[in-house]
Amino acid sequence: MMVPKLQLRPLAVGNGRSQSIAGVRVSPRISVAPNCISSKHGINMSNTIEISITIHDFATTETAKEIICELYENETECEDKWTKVGTSSPVRFSRNIVFPDKFSYQYVFEKTQLIKAVFSRCSERDRPSSSSSDILATSIFKVDELIGSFGLQLRRQLQRTGSIANALSGTQRITEEYLGGIIVSAEMPEKEQPIVVQFHGKSLDRKDFLWDETAVFFRVFRLEEGKDDDSLIFLYESEAIKNHSHPQWAEFRLDTQDAADNRNRLLEIWVMYKDVDGKEGYIGKFLTTYAKMKYGPGSDNVYSVINDVKKAQKKSYENSGKMELVKFTDVSFYSFLDYIVSGTQLHFEIGVDFSSPEPVHELDQRRFDGELHMAIRAIGSIIRDYTPNRLFAAFGIGAKIPPTFHESNEFFLNFSMDPICRGLDGVMEAYRKTQTMVTPLKESKLSPVINYVTRMSHRSGFRGLHYHVLALFTRGEVTDLKEIQQALNSASDAPLSILIIGMGDYDFSPLQKLCSKRKDGRRDVVQFIHLKSLLNGAEAPWLNKSRIAETALRQVPQHMVQYMHNANIAAKPPIQVCRSPLFHSSSLIPDKPTEFDFELTKDIRHVGIEIPSLMPNLILPPDLSPRPRQDRRGSDSQYLDVETMRGSLTVRVPERCHSVLQTSREQYQRRLKERGLARMKFPRVELSTLESSGGSTQDSSL
Repeated sequence: MMVPKLQLRPLAVGNGRSQSIAGVRVSPRISVAPNCISSKHGINMSNTIEISITIHDFATTETAKEIICELYENETECEDKWTKVGTSSPVRFSRNIVFPDKFSYQYVFEKTQLIKAVFSRCSERDRPSSSSSDILATSIFKVDELIGSFGLQLRRQLQRTGSIANALSGTQRITEEYLGGIIVSAEMPEKEQPIVVQFHGKSLDRKDFLWDETAVFFRVFRLEEGKDDDSLIFLYESEAIKNHSHPQWAEFRLDTQDAADNRNRLLEIWVMYKDVDGKEGYIGKFLTTYAKMKYGPGSDNVYSVINDVKKAQKKSYENSGKMELVKFTDVSFYSFLDYIVSGTQLHFEIGVDFSSPEPVHELDQRRFDGELHMAIRAIGSIIRDYTPNRLFAAFGIGAKIPPTFHESNEFFLNFSMDPICRGLDGVMEAYRKTQTMVTPLKESKLSPVINYVTRMSHRSGFRGLHYHVLALFTRGEVTDLKEIQQALNSASDAPLSILIIGMGDYDFSPLQKLCSKRKDGRRDVVQFIHLKSLLNGAEAPWLNKSRIAETALRQVPQHMVQYMHNANIAAKPPIQVCRSPLFHSSSLIPDKPTEFDFELTKDIRHVGIEIPSLMPNLILPPDLSPRPRQDRRGSDSQYLDVETMRGSLTVRVPERCHSVLQTSREQYQRRLKERGLARMKFPRVELSTLESSGGSTQDSSL
């Protein structure tokens, strides 16, 4: 392509130097630092969500012409620490209200973030009234519950006044203050998808043939074609290398929106040189496109560097060297939030070391029990919102256990056939009972429990759908440091993060040194926390809990993302689940939502099933027929058709689920009976009848 002759218009680009070639106008790229927008948190776009609020069945006796929604955030348990996030535009008052405005909010995994939605009358000047009597309703919820809920949708009840204590307890009881409900939805902004490119040069022209000390580099521009003239927009500048014969530049990234807003968008690359005085010279240029580079390394992506001036002066001129594409990667870089909203569940495992190098006095034991309870609650209260069934595996270490009282460094804390405890209360109850039954040892070994949880994480299901966090609490002398190192090396290939938490005043320097070691080629998987350094008796308990959770969980998102990237696991589109009163996500978490087809809502009474709801006047839509989604795992051929006796209700149950993998039909039958859906049959479905769905029964991405 010939560049039209234009008046030279040099403009500062990149590092501020003036760049120009005769006949071309160069413009700087105007952009913000990648993945960042301004806020009090310095928001990372990969962890930003957009919250939408909808009121359903507003049952207030108050009247208003227009109302607004104000959103407040709080990271403490104090009622007077609310900070405003934003205010919606006024909306006409009605029974069902959809607020069109979206609130941008920064999500932080390791913090307990509370959101309060306040709905109040709007004054004549389109502003919220300052009087508390004009507040119509409020609702408080945790951001963790919104992120951890499949489909990024949360239902909460409206009350005249709300409290943080009720929000943290997680209970939703309809009281006299019940005023209706709200539906809280979240969306993720469009993420950047960079492309990774790398070039090598060959036999590039030199400034001098004998005493050449120049360094060669290149600049990448996007070519914008105009009606009257063409312009170049600067995108990237490489490092300078003192090697003209075969320079090998490092790989670099280009944002897809900049380089490939159009697959045939021309990219113009200038090859330049720089001498010891900092003066720059022009070697040549070549053109390419995103579509052409997508073919990858090969003969199609070897380019001749052309200097138009030399080409016009010399008839025998061929080129000023070659440039070769050696790497092109067009992939998405997923964040922790991307994996969570696409269905990845977090599992919390706990190991308690009963050993002590010295006899423990009663006062010290009470202090240990209190700190252990606080630490488990602090960490578990965050992770449990990402565990639908809220079941936690708990292990004991370093004790003589009944009935033979032999030494053991790996036993189930509940002394049952499996280590699963129901809820954090179940873990603490198992610990209190075990404490009265075992005899502490003077030393312990942590590697057996690490190896057990590593094996358990490998068997937890399809890769990418489950990630485990193991917290080990110890106050004794650990003697198997070498075995722990080997166990950590094995755990680096598993979907697992390990937190080793030192309790008391013991010298934990060997463990700290072990956890700080970094082995080449292995993923970071462990973190050591000395609990005593985080506790302050003069502060409120919630401050200590918050500090423990932030310190212990800060690196877990990075650990999980490293595992996913190393295993080449891509985040799927966000799961969308149709929540139903017939099934609960704690026992069935489908790849695709359970689908219901109601012939007539009035016929439901013939089935003999009462459908409870937080919205008493909720009218079910007449048509909830399945709408296939091509971007989700699974297909219509993975569903089992379930019909009631009278045929008035048809339920389509996913045959494969996240938490109940490879479940037999008999197990489905038993689970449905437990939920009151007795006398239901499972007709076998032939795949030939489902060919129109375009799906397959196997998930090739996994």
